[in-house]
Amino acid sequence: MSQRLGRYETIRQIASGGMATVFLGRVSGEGGFERLVALKVMHPHLAADPDFVGMFLDEARLAARIRHPNVVATIDIQKSDERMFLVMEYIEGAALSAIRRHLRKQKRTVPLGVMLRIMLDTLGGLHAAHELTDDYGQALNLVHRDVSPQNILVGNDGVARITDFGVARAEVRINSTRGGQLKGKLPYMPPEQLLNQGIDRRADVYSAGVVLWELLVGRRLFTAANEGAMVHDIVGGELPSPHDTHPDVPLAISEVCMRAISRKPADRYPTAAVFADALEDAAQHEGLRPTRPRKVGEFVENIRVELPADHPQ
Repeated sequence: MSQRLGRYETIRQIASGGMATVFLGRVSGEGGFERLVALKVMHPHLAADPDFVGMFLDEARLAARIRHPNVVATIDIQKSDERMFLVMEYIEGAALSAIRRHLRKQKRTVPLGVMLRIMLDTLGGLHAAHELTDDYGQALNLVHRDVSPQNILVGNDGVARITDFGVARAEVRINSTRGGQLKGKLPYMPPEQLLNQGIDRRADVYSAGVVLWELLVGRRLFTAANEGAMVHDIVGGELPSPHDTHPDVPLAISEVCMRAISRKPADRYPTAAVFADALEDAAQHEGLRPTRPRKVGEFVENIRVELPADHPQ
């Protein structure tokens, strides 16, 4: 059932999480103008917390400053009947998590060329956000903090985009302060984030490296019976290389991945751009090329035909 949020109208729910519910929405104007958007509506109990709302607004303003083809654009932030919501670009396509889950059930993996294109796009979006400055040219030091397959959207246009910039920091605050428990997407958090040691852009490099590892191997890097065991594995457990796990994974690409997920930030690539360059060079060394966006789009459209109609974006 649709509902009105100011001048926006919801069409259907796309996804829901601990912080907000995301709807496919539309806005209409004069002369039959209509545009589809994604509406991220904050849960009412959070909207009643002024500290959280203040931080949410601050981070939304930061996210709105990022203008890059590989970042989902934040268009507007509104309040309607005490409901705070973000208006974001709607991406016709699927989340990488949905694509991966679907292929896993069929015992298939993302083709290597498609995988390279998705990762290069994602790293391009991350670097653009990390380089964000204010009106005076001062670095804003924005860190996503939640790079994961759920937050990588692959469009029917064959372009991958990172989403939820700025909002992730607010989400981490909720998850780490309620009941003293650290929640969220633990498998993608770098050791320094888990240990409260302070983070910079290299935390996102690590998380993107974990995403790459999982795409190469076709399974989770970290799995454990409980959160405590998972934290132990992330901080000090074994880190098998993709090539050792699956010899079919090209060695040069495996080595790039392993540097990205080094436990010490100083041992990782210093920026997402350097990570992307290393990945592209490794692919060239192995005689591989990233798939063209048009072919990636065809791959996503074929996947979407097989996905349930109500799968999350």
